[in-house]
Amino acid sequence: MLGATITDGTLSSVTAISQKSFFEQETIGIATADALTPLAAVTTSVLGTYSFFVYNSGTNPVNTQVEISADGVHYFVDTISIDPLASGSVDVLVPARFLKYTRLSYSSTVPGSPSTIDVIVNSQGT
Repeated sequence: MLGATITDGTLSSVTAISQKSFFEQETIGIATADALTPLAAVTTSVLGTYSFFVYNSGTNPVNTQVEISADGVHYFVDTISIDPLASGSVDVLVPARFLKYTRLSYSSTVPGSPSTIDVIVNSQGT
């Protein structure tokens, strides 16, 4: 129970309630190609926890990786999916390191065999 008592117009105590903000960004129906292709970067400097949910809705396997950057220009490969993401499968990639910008890059696993992925970024503020 929260405790606050008002007596004669004076607040005797206050209990603060804190709720973390929630952010979600969906990119649905992304066609993969042979070349590694990045999605737009997410500014993660104000986020405490964030992850990339990837669903392969296509028919061929795909490769995915999370990249991070301090300047939004030069990116470092932070986390790579262990195995290619099979058709109908889901993977969640969580960066191991922190920098201001984070993005997901993807490509077809087999040259000439495109697929389709859905990516949802979920995050909480600090």
